[in-house]
Amino acid sequence: MSQTREPPRSRRIFRQKKDHLPYDIVLNILANLPVKSVLRFRCVSKTWDSSITTPSFISTHFNLSNNNSNLAYLINFASTTTFDSTIPSFSAGYDPTFNRISEYPIPSSFFPSHYSYPADSCNGLVCFTNHKNLPTNAGAIYLWNPSIRKLKRLPGFNQTQYLRFCTGFAYQSNTNDYKVVKISQMRGSETEAEVYTLSSNSWRRVEISLANTVLGMPPNNRTATFVSGALHWLGNDCEAETLYMILSFDVNNDKFGEIALPHVQQQQLLPQGVMAKLNRLMAFKGKLGFITLGYLRFDHANEDEYNDFMRSHTPHSCFIWVMGEYGVHESWSKLYFVQFENVVSVHFFGCTSRGELLVIKRRNPEWRWSIVVLLDLETLHEKDLGFQKVPDIATTFMENLVLLDGATELSG
Repeated sequence: MSQTREPPRSRRIFRQKKDHLPYDIVLNILANLPVKSVLRFRCVSKTWDSSITTPSFISTHFNLSNNNSNLAYLINFASTTTFDSTIPSFSAGYDPTFNRISEYPIPSSFFPSHYSYPADSCNGLVCFTNHKNLPTNAGAIYLWNPSIRKLKRLPGFNQTQYLRFCTGFAYQSNTNDYKVVKISQMRGSETEAEVYTLSSNSWRRVEISLANTVLGMPPNNRTATFVSGALHWLGNDCEAETLYMILSFDVNNDKFGEIALPHVQQQQLLPQGVMAKLNRLMAFKGKLGFITLGYLRFDHANEDEYNDFMRSHTPHSCFIWVMGEYGVHESWSKLYFVQFENVVSVHFFGCTSRGELLVIKRRNPEWRWSIVVLLDLETLHEKDLGFQKVPDIATTFMENLVLLDGATELSG
């Protein structure tokens, strides 16, 4: 009887190694996988785990995911509200046709019982502020990555007393880093700014070297719009409170600047004593834009001219302006005009990457509920999204591995 002899051990090892893929090819395969799959492969070996958690791998994975447009969708934040608090409870992801494809619960134990709301989102990360608007100014700021269910509380920031504050969250492309900007308005119209950098996990003060500038901070302007490598807030000159401007912050050189708005009054042909309401800034197809919605009428307005004007404009007329070439004032242009009829209130809370607006409409003053619609600006077609609860904020979302280490994993 013949026997098959086992090859020597050295030959078996050589054959095994020859059949294995080179490690750089393995990493390339991993970098093209969805986040959930990558997380599972961390358990294969210590070598795989250490490679997956490196900044270079995380950056490569995000860039590849970002190039696959199918991974982008909107997050809808809902909140559980009590008598004196609003605590984020979950977010839901939707595909481009607004079918719900995911849900991410947020355990309330990670947030104190006072006021909390989602602030900004960038590259799939969410920046929460947790703040009670009192003289004590006790609060905290968190970074949350819903893809990997990790939450990071940022170190304490300057607790100097302030009247109100706003935040901004952005990606610094030239260093592959993330920054949180916090601007506080002090008593006497003075403003202070602090910048947090994720790589150093620390805050530092930054000078706002602009004269006579104070932020206008209605509830929908407390967060920033990130476009062309800079954060933007709608503000106004403290010397003339009706003179609006845009405060910018370049995340690559940490410099504040000022961008002038177009001459809205003249270009909208408003009568004397009537002013367009600047509703909010937005990123419109990768460009800086803003919305005016409705009109302010002053005492010195000519009543006959005002009445003639309003016969052809509803109280909820909306103008959308876009800066064609960033930083060039002459490139501002009025792209769209929309009139919302048979409504008592309109609120914008987002813009899709295709340029559709997410709008909250209330049609009857006696109704306690509103509808959320997706508005196509080209056709003016509205799609009722059927949300049972009006969302707080919406943003474009992409899978990301940032915060894989050094953050708390959420459970439940």
